[in-house]
Amino acid sequence: MTMKTTNEGIIRIGVLVYPGCLRSGAVMPLDVFTIANTLAGIRPAGSKPVQFEAFWVSARGDILQEVDGLHFQAHDIHKQKLDALMVPGVDHRDSNQLDGLLDALAPEQALMETYLQQDSLLISSCSSTSLLARTGKLDGRRATTSWWLSAYFRKNFPQVLLEAEELIVVDGQLVSSGGVTSYIDLSLWLVGHFAGEELRQMTAKILVVDANRNSQAPYVAKAIMQDQGHAVIERARRWLNKRLDQQWAMADLASYCNVSQRTLLRRFQESMKLSPIHYVQQLRVERAKALLETTRLSLEDITARCGYEDVSSFSKIFKQWAQVTPKDYRRRFGLRF
Repeated sequence: MTMKTTNEGIIRIGVLVYPGCLRSGAVMPLDVFTIANTLAGIRPAGSKPVQFEAFWVSARGDILQEVDGLHFQAHDIHKQKLDALMVPGVDHRDSNQLDGLLDALAPEQALMETYLQQDSLLISSCSSTSLLARTGKLDGRRATTSWWLSAYFRKNFPQVLLEAEELIVVDGQLVSSGGVTSYIDLSLWLVGHFAGEELRQMTAKILVVDANRNSQAPYVAKAIMQDQGHAVIERARRWLNKRLDQQWAMADLASYCNVSQRTLLRRFQESMKLSPIHYVQQLRVERAKALLETTRLSLEDITARCGYEDVSSFSKIFKQWAQVTPKDYRRRFGLRF
């Protein structure tokens, strides 16, 4: 992680507030930076502590912005010189609603476009990465978003190099993160970026946060992912879910979906960026996750119920998709009684 400081030792971070933003995403970063400032102040004498100055900004001028009953005294961002701008996610119920909410954020989208002319960091989290992608500034660049929006994002922004399982992705001055509470990880990333790894780790300990998590993969639940794609994929998914503990043939799947095998492969590649075989691996890992979370079945029994004979082989596949071993997954998410 690169350490970077300003000449004055003051890092100015604006948190953009706007109608419909996630309230926690607007509030929690300021708490993180306050804790970092306190810890920086008690470092040994002789060190030059960095101080974070974090405040709310608006693309709509100096304004008392109300968001679902909370009021934020926001400063006109056009009057501010920032080292980083953080954009909280858009509060939404599902991806069908998200398009309309993004349409209403024209001032914020325009701000993102002009802000990038500066040599400062632009940081999106959760669904706000979709707002950034609408500007076209992410085309050909790496980014991440909430794991449940990955299919929606790929469909709407195919030119963006989406790394959906990553928690934080850095591409030049653009920084993006995953699901809702990843703004905490982003805030900690900024602490480390500007003030060093030691302060980042200390701040994470005070927050009782895992400072070393770097993937969304353990949290992915395919069953609630939004906009999975073409109708053929949904038909295939239903057929496959009934046969996860069995061997199956591509010809039978294509026949059930009323398409040729060649068309089936193309549909999967277009919608999922996966082959049917790899998609089945994902579904089997999802079943294993559910069994690890809700039962005390042995790993041997779970392996069999997911269509595999060899525990070692399935454990490798599980780790490939979930980024943790079945044992570690059960320890983190399994039954507590």
